[in-house]
Amino acid sequence: MSVIKLKPRAETVAAPETAAQRRVRLGSRALAWLFTGLLSVSVAILIAALAAMLFYKGELLRIGPDNCYIGEGPPNSVAFGSLPLVHRLVYCLVGIVRATPIIMLFWSLRGLFRLYAGGKVFAPANAVQFRRIGLWLCAYAVSPFACHLFLAATGYEIDRNWAHMASVQAFVLGLLVFVIGEVMRVGREIEEDREAFV
Repeated sequence: MSVIKLKPRAETVAAPETAAQRRVRLGSRALAWLFTGLLSVSVAILIAALAAMLFYKGELLRIGPDNCYIGEGPPNSVAFGSLPLVHRLVYCLVGIVRATPIIMLFWSLRGLFRLYAGGKVFAPANAVQFRRIGLWLCAYAVSPFACHLFLAATGYEIDRNWAHMASVQAFVLGLLVFVIGEVMRVGREIEEDREAFV
């Protein structure tokens, strides 16, 4: 009786990790931890800001036509705690809308670098994370203007300093990252079609 030994298919044999792949994996693991930390800090800052806007009655948290201030503000600023509850609730909603894209951006970056740390570089999940990062960057860029329109329409606007060049830069960067995610997705589909014909 003869024994037949089957060789495994080439794509199922794990290639040994190169030095470059190891550097990418370890660097990505460090970046995943960094974005986890930034995500946690962003959530903590949002919670602290909401609590201060709702419950702090002192003079050290102020808002004026140009900005919000911690500590002394200019003469045209008012203590946030002196505003009516409805006004403070509206600004809490604005704070959530403004902070959510930042939090979700860190969440998506954490997800992307966790994929890299796990050895997934050109998987479909990477393209999804790239597209999410691009969308959250665009949302971050648009949120000041959207909140300005909302506050102006309701009459609750105090801080009118919403137009920043950084928002334009974030929007353009977000579009670029989104397109990179689309290119990765299309490239992966082309590669899968090519493998199907082999």
